Amino acid sequence: MANPRIAPRLEFDKRILLIVVFLMAIGASLIASSSSHFSTEKFSDPYFLLKRHLVRIVIAGLFLVVAMHLDYRFFKRLSPLMFLGGLAMLGGLFVVGHVIRDTTRWYYIDVLKVTFQPSEVARLSLVLFLAYWFGRMGHEITNLKRGFLPAAVAIVLVVGLIAAQPNYGTATATAIIAFLMLFLGGARLHHILGFGTVLAIVAALRVMSVPYLRERFVAYFSRGEDLQAINWQPFQSLIGLGAGGLFGTGLGQSRQKLKWLPDSHTDFIFSILGEEMGLIGTVVVSFLFLLIVLRALKASQKSTDTFGEMTVIGIGCSIFVYAMLNILVATGLFPVTGLPLPFLSYGGSALLVNAFSIGILLNVTRKSTNRPPSRRRRVRQPKERLCVS
Repeated sequence: MANPRIAPRLEFDKRILLIVVFLMAIGASLIASSSSHFSTEKFSDPYFLLKRHLVRIVIAGLFLVVAMHLDYRFFKRLSPLMFLGGLAMLGGLFVVGHVIRDTTRWYYIDVLKVTFQPSEVARLSLVLFLAYWFGRMGHEITNLKRGFLPAAVAIVLVVGLIAAQPNYGTATATAIIAFLMLFLGGARLHHILGFGTVLAIVAALRVMSVPYLRERFVAYFSRGEDLQAINWQPFQSLIGLGAGGLFGTGLGQSRQKLKWLPDSHTDFIFSILGEEMGLIGTVVVSFLFLLIVLRALKASQKSTDTFGEMTVIGIGCSIFVYAMLNILVATGLFPVTGLPLPFLSYGGSALLVNAFSIGILLNVTRKSTNRPPSRRRRVRQPKERLCVS
């Protein structure tokens, strides 16, 4: 008779799935409210953007189900090709990219009349490639030349191409996700700190050399000054959050959506959440994002192989980092980055890629076992250090 302690656990993590479905439902209700004024003025239909978003939710649900039933080890074999494909898609933007607001972040698909943002795909491809690299290198990830540097080069290529669009918010988020994977995967701390210092210096030089980036940081530290210019969005965002109080003004009762808060249905939807659902609503949603990453870290402890372990960690960190950066921007604690709030903001690319990512994560949990903890991962053995030279 099989030992029940090592018997395969075939059921997926239902809590993560329920959280994602709940977040999508909250997002749809907020988009119905926050986009109504904009949709009426531009399309003469208050529910125009909501209808499009509901279609995307359905497609995202299909993506999630398909990924959940695909063996995650399938992506292990494809991850190097997916990584190269992600780089090619980012590079292609500089040839046939679609320009919006002076940035080249999208492809325009004329047949479907939609835009597509390849940086979201590139982010997932980097997560899968790093997971593949950790699995291939094993303990050698602590070796600077053979293990760490190739991973660092992969990170620089993706982050650099995203930043060149320019899309500094996504580049920042992608870099943070990659560094978390390096740390939790067992790379040497001094290698990570050295790499991070170099990237930080390059980023600082870039901020100083680009006028609007420099203005954003100056505006962030000057706070209330120059409200009509760069500080307008964070200032109006805080007004919305403050107006919601503890319990909110009620669904559909936002006033900030009436041209006061630009991008209220995309980058600043968290402010509409706070205005309509109050402090309670923002705390609940924030806790749900925290719960996703905690469940992901727990699932990583039971993964059957290193690729699955690091894939779950990378996907969980991706959702959490995006959410936290968006929330920090909405609350005025971080300069404006232009990042969507996962599963809540209006937009197709991020929603589809995040749903597909969650599907992969759930597939890993379906094939988990209660095997003994790994000897290498910091997420499991935080006090243990490797001695591989």
